[in-house]
Amino acid sequence: MENREVKLIVSNNPPFNKLNPEQIDKLISISEIKEYRNREVIYCQGDSPDSLYLLLKGRVAVSVSGDAKSSPIEILKRGTCFGLISLLTEETHSVTAESIETSFILQVVKGEFRQFLEDNPYLALDFSRILSQRVKSRSKPKQIFQSKKIGIIGSALAGKTTFMFDLSKQIKGQTGKKVISVQIIDSKVILPDSSQVLGAGFNNLILEDFKEDDLSGYITEDEIDRISLVAASGDNFLAFLNFLSESYHFILYEIPFGFSDADLNFFIEPAQSLHFLIFPEKGALKKASNLIQELTRKNPLNKEKVKVILAEFSEADHLSFAKKRGLLEHPIHAALSSRDSADYIPTLRRLARQIGEVTVGVALGSGAAYGYAHIGVLKVLTEAKIPIDIICGTSMGAVIAALWAAGFSIPEIVDYSRQIGKRIGSFSLLGLSIPFRGIMRAKRLESILKRIFGELTFYDLKHTLKVVTFDFPSRQAVILEEGLIYKAVAASCAFPGIFEPVSLRKDILLDGGILNPLPTKILLQYGAHRIIASNITLSEDQARSEYAKKSRFHIFDFIFGSIETMQQQFIQQAIKLADLTIHSNLQGLGWTEFDKIEEFIQRGEAAAREKLPEIKKLTFS
Repeated sequence: MENREVKLIVSNNPPFNKLNPEQIDKLISISEIKEYRNREVIYCQGDSPDSLYLLLKGRVAVSVSGDAKSSPIEILKRGTCFGLISLLTEETHSVTAESIETSFILQVVKGEFRQFLEDNPYLALDFSRILSQRVKSRSKPKQIFQSKKIGIIGSALAGKTTFMFDLSKQIKGQTGKKVISVQIIDSKVILPDSSQVLGAGFNNLILEDFKEDDLSGYITEDEIDRISLVAASGDNFLAFLNFLSESYHFILYEIPFGFSDADLNFFIEPAQSLHFLIFPEKGALKKASNLIQELTRKNPLNKEKVKVILAEFSEADHLSFAKKRGLLEHPIHAALSSRDSADYIPTLRRLARQIGEVTVGVALGSGAAYGYAHIGVLKVLTEAKIPIDIICGTSMGAVIAALWAAGFSIPEIVDYSRQIGKRIGSFSLLGLSIPFRGIMRAKRLESILKRIFGELTFYDLKHTLKVVTFDFPSRQAVILEEGLIYKAVAASCAFPGIFEPVSLRKDILLDGGILNPLPTKILLQYGAHRIIASNITLSEDQARSEYAKKSRFHIFDFIFGSIETMQQQFIQQAIKLADLTIHSNLQGLGWTEFDKIEEFIQRGEAAAREKLPEIKKLTFS
C-alpha cells in the first residue's frame, strides 16, 4: 500500500484522527505494514501482546474459544484499531484475531508504541479514558468485542426518551447486534412514599443497590432490551455501563439535567457520542450553545462528541437554517420530523447506520456527458434496494448526486438531466464571460441549474450530499454541504476555460474534478464505512484508442483531454480507497454527446448489474 493511502486511513479513524499530520507521519514511520492471507492468524487468545494493530484493508474476524470450540463475535471493518487493551494492561489477548481475506494491517510494536504515547500525552490521556472503561473482571467468556455507548441529552418535551427507544430499534435492525436502552431517572423526582411508578412496563433498578449479578429481573425484553435506572448524585454509573458492555454492542442512555455539573461529567465521559435533541427556537438554541461551550471548556473532546438533532415537529420561530446554525454555533447533525412524518424513520435509519458503522457511501466521478452513466448505476442500486447513506459527486457527478439526494425518482433524474445537458450542450457565444474567464458566464450556468433545483438547500435534502469543488486561489478542494444546491452544483461543474468560476463567499470555485475526479477520499473523511465508486473516466488505453480515431481536434478536445490525462493518477488513488468500483465502458461515446443520454445510462446500468452480486455482499454482509 502507498504511504499516502495509509496516511489517509490512519488520519480518519479513531483514536488517531485527533493527531496532527506530523504526529501521523511519525506513527507510520515507526510502524510496519504486514499482509495477511486468508485464514492467517494474527494472534491467538491467550497470547502475550506485542503490538498495536490497525486494519487498513481487508477483513478480520475475532473469536473466542471455550468448551473445545471457537465462537465468532465480530468482523472488524477497515480503520478498526485492535489489541489496544491487552497492550495497555499487559494482559493476554482475550480473543483470537484471524484474517478472512487478504488484509493489510499497520502494526506498531509495544516498545515503539509506548514511546509514542510518552511523546504524545494528549493521545495517552484518551487511551487512559478507554482503559478506565474496561470491564475489570469478566464473569463469562467474552461475547462483545467493542461496545459503543451513546448518551441522549435534551429536553423531555423534545421527546428524547421516545427518540432513544426508536433509535435503538433502528440500530438493532440495521446491524443485527444487541442493543439496550437505559432510561435514567433522577432519584429526586421520586415521591417519598416510593409508590410512584416511573416508566410503564419497567421494574426500576436503584443504581445505589446495583451489584454485578443477574439483571434479568430488571431488563424488559421487547423489540429491544431496556432498563429503567434510578440514580442519585455520586452513584457509580460507569461501573454499571461497563457491566452492560459485556453483553451489549450498543448501550443508549438518557442523561438527566437534574444533576450538578460535576455529576453530569460521569454521564458524559463514557459516551462515544452525545445526541443532543433540542427545539429549533431561539431560547433553546442559545441554551444549547452555552451548554456545548461549557462541555468543550471542560474537555475539548466533548465538542466532537456532540451531535445536535433538531426536533422540527414544534418550531414556533420558523428560523432559517443559517439563523439556527448561527445561534447554535455548532454543526447540525440532523433534523427530526414528527413521529408520523414520512421522513421520521429514514432519518432514524440514517443515524442508526452511522452509529452502527455500516454506512454506505457512493462516489460519482466527473466526466461531462459521461456522467449520464451514473444514472444507470443509481437505477440498479435503487432497484436492488442497496442502502445509500451518503452520496458525493464532483462535476457532472455532482449534478446526478444532487438530483438523487433531493429525492427525485430515476425517471425524473433522467428528464432533468436531459434538460440540463441540452442547455449546456447548446450554449452559444451570447453567453461569453467578459472579462474572459470562461466561455460561459457563471450566472448562466447557475440559471440552468436553478430551473431544476430552485431555492432548495442542503438542509432540505432527503439524503446526505457532499459536493466537491476546487478553490482556485488556495489550490485546495472545498467540500460544500450548506447553502443553495444550484450554487454548489454550478461551482462543481465550472470546468476551467469552459465556464466562468463561481464566487461563493471569499472562494473562487471551479470544477471539483481537478483534484477529486472520483471523490472516494471525501467519503472516507466523512465516515463512510463501505465505499462504492462509479468511475466514468476512460482508461489511458481507452483514451488513446478513442483519440486515434479522430482526424481533427478542436479546442475542447485539447482542454478536456489534457485534464483527463492529469486526472488518471488521482483516479487510481481513489479506486484504492473504494471497497468496490463500478467502471462503465464508455468507449465509442464522446464527452460532449449530451444527446445520447439513453446510451450512457445503458452502459452504466450494464456495468452496475455485472457488479451487483459483489455490491450485495459488500452492503448486506
